[in-house]
Amino acid sequence: MANNQLSLPKGKWLLVNCGKFPSAKNCQLVLMAPESHREDLLDAVVSHAVKFHGHKDDQELRQNLNKSLEKVDL
Repeated sequence: MANNQLSLPKGKWLLVNCGKFPSAKNCQLVLMAPESHREDLLDAVVSHAVKFHGHKDDQELRQNLNKSLEKVDL
């Protein structure tokens, strides 16, 4: 699906693709947000990792997930 079909504003975005991480659940969730909403995206990603993958919400998890955010230009 092209970004124009999603009606996303042009600009710098961050995304994380759960499918890139090893998982017994074979999760394929993709989360993204404008770069200016990095902390909101990180909170959502951490929440997903804790609730669905059983990770502990700690500083190490947040740092690792923060590093895994990919930058994309739309």
